[in-house]
Amino acid sequence: MKRIVFLAMVLVSALVISCNNGGNNSQQLPFGRGGGNGPGNFDPQAMVDRQIADMDERLDLSDDQEDKIREIMEENFENMAAMREEMQNSGGGFEGMREQMQKVREEQDNKMKEVLSEGQWEEYQVMQEERRQMRGQGRPPQN
Repeated sequence: MKRIVFLAMVLVSALVISCNNGGNNSQQLPFGRGGGNGPGNFDPQAMVDRQIADMDERLDLSDDQEDKIREIMEENFENMAAMREEMQNSGGGFEGMREQMQKVREEQDNKMKEVLSEGQWEEYQVMQEERRQMRGQGRPPQN
């Protein structure tokens, strides 16, 4: 009898585990949201979508602005990924990459400033500062 109960518990546990893991493979989560920070959970497109949705909510973006901002962000992700890959392949130092990434962020900000109105730009800067503070505290951004 104990053996039957034990086997039933093992079967139920296996079923629960497989159900919980089954949905994670079909939908990747943006970096730092939910399933951990591993490489399998980073989906740049989902992150861009989320950031644009946040910006639209706070800045009331036009369709044209959304399109331009999407291009800027996607280009930025590509540049950052290329830099990370270059650093990994060359064994380069983190400091050098950090400086390069800072330049890429500054370029992105300059492009964003061209797309946004003065009031939107000011609010965008507030959003960026909030994100920096949240990253410093180790908490993921809230929707």
